[in-house]
Amino acid sequence: PINIPIELNKLKYTKRKVINSSQLDEVHYLTSQKVFVKSCDKIKGFTQIIRYKDIPQNGNYIISDVVTIDSEWRAFVFEQKLVGLQNYLGDYTLFPDVPLIKDMINQYKSSPPAYTLDVGINEKGTFVIEVHPFFSYGLYGFADYKLLPRMYVSTWKELISGKI
Repeated sequence: PINIPIELNKLKYTKRKVINSSQLDEVHYLTSQKVFVKSCDKIKGFTQIIRYKDIPQNGNYIISDVVTIDSEWRAFVFEQKLVGLQNYLGDYTLFPDVPLIKDMINQYKSSPPAYTLDVGINEKGTFVIEVHPFFSYGLYGFADYKLLPRMYVSTWKELISGKI
């Protein structure tokens, strides 16, 4: 899993504190609070909201503050360009900050050629939820039939070569 790439792990993009489990000493202040925990080792692996003290010790995780998400959108990115944007959960009338999404795409220099960038919207604005390689995801209505085959091929080339 990509989760939140290092280039996007900035408060400007996350709107919350996000760390890796290797940095657990940095979140000791959360000992009585619940945190969002997601596996960095396995796609569709461990994902829960739990107390800090209950974070499993047998793996690598991304840990963040729990936030409210009023609307979720999936941005489709190919060759460093935003090529689609689909609402997949929540209030579809809350539209994300597209210039901020384009800034995220620009900043994500180590990106694969094709990927999805999931963003949320809440009272703090648009923020990155997570990033996925261009496989094992939902299209949610994205149907650019000229680009889709190229996006799939570029992703499989990356997978076969071991780059992702």
